[in-house]
Amino acid sequence: MSLRSVLLLSLTALFLGTSGCATRYQDLLRDRDAEIRDLESKLANSRADNEDLRRQLDDARTVQVAPAAAPTGDGELAKVQGDLPDLDVRRSRGRISIGIENTVTFDPGSTGLKSGASSMLRRVADVLKRDYSDRRIYVEGHTDTDPINKTRGQFRSNRHLSTERADAVARWLVQNAGIPERQIAVVGYGPFDPRDSGSSDQAKARNRRVEIVVGEAY
Repeated sequence: MSLRSVLLLSLTALFLGTSGCATRYQDLLRDRDAEIRDLESKLANSRADNEDLRRQLDDARTVQVAPAAAPTGDGELAKVQGDLPDLDVRRSRGRISIGIENTVTFDPGSTGLKSGASSMLRRVADVLKRDYSDRRIYVEGHTDTDPINKTRGQFRSNRHLSTERADAVARWLVQNAGIPERQIAVVGYGPFDPRDSGSSDQAKARNRRVEIVVGEAY
């Protein structure tokens, strides 16, 4: 074989080898580019997921918790009614009121408490001290509309009589039940806050009463 043929064959082999390397190199570049694109895609998806998680976290931090539904019944009122089932326990102007008819506490035209009133007032005081030691207690006196006859020289008006009776109950609560005097306020309504608007004897009897009302914190 001539030298020229040898050189030609060598150049051909070299060219083919170089061409093969170039092809493999191009394949590697394509694989690298494909892998880079795949990683960039995954990175973008991760960033999107992180953004969603961040928004969810922000929403969880700022969401307002809805208040619990208010109870449908009046548990406080029911409790006091259960403790004092024989008294007129009700809501009056949004407050717990314990009504005591005058037949239980006072003789007609008198401001002196009957001897039998003590046991009833003791039970009321127990409820007040147990549940309402931090609340203002209003002792409210009420009368009917009949004018004062037998003791009109002693009392200026029905309002005066109702105030004196309320004060008698308040003094009993302070002196015999240990309720602090500063906690109690005395109010005399006279006939001007009737329990019953009727004019019968039964209606008038319902209106002659003392109400012990639980007020605001003091």
